Amino acid sequence: MKTKPDKEYLHPLVVRTTHWLNFIALSIMVTSGLRIFNASPLFDFHFPKWILLGGWLGGARLWHFAAMWIFFVNGVIAVTYNIISRHGRDTTIFRKRDIPGVLPMIKYYLRIEKDHPKYGKYNSLQKLAYTSTPFLAIGVTLSGLVLYLPVQLQPLTWIFGGYDFARWVHFFFMAAFIFFFLGHIFMVSISGWQNFWSMISGWKRLSKDEG
Repeated sequence: MKTKPDKEYLHPLVVRTTHWLNFIALSIMVTSGLRIFNASPLFDFHFPKWILLGGWLGGARLWHFAAMWIFFVNGVIAVTYNIISRHGRDTTIFRKRDIPGVLPMIKYYLRIEKDHPKYGKYNSLQKLAYTSTPFLAIGVTLSGLVLYLPVQLQPLTWIFGGYDFARWVHFFFMAAFIFFFLGHIFMVSISGWQNFWSMISGWKRLSKDEG
């Protein structure tokens, strides 16, 4: 790992680029998806127009499916890079040994415990969140393909219980992504500015204890 006297290189360019592309693609998919939802809502409410993208149903679908391909291709690049480079295999993937560290981190984030638990590059709660995202991505992509091409992908449509049930599945997968995003933002804000900046520059300034 690259180091400087007072800094540590955490995030390679590929990781940073795919991270921010995912943020852009997901933002487009969520805001356009909510407009699609409003056209035929699953629940007895509508989302406010100020958070919607697309102008109308047809426009929202164009935005949604365009962002879907960006999200898909970007995900393939990110996964391929991680497999080939083994980036994050030891520091990001949630393992059995990380289970005891989840509750202490929840207590810390909720300010129940004042002392920050010790951890490596990522804490147990972050590892749990990051490890779950590939499964969420697979679920939201496959269910989205059913809604995109339900006739052409009839076997996949059948697996998801038909078009109507796939809409429910797709909605809840996207809701899970939104909760992940909000939790991610919360954990980053708690962790401090240096953690946020490291995902832009790649470098994190070390504290006196770390340097």
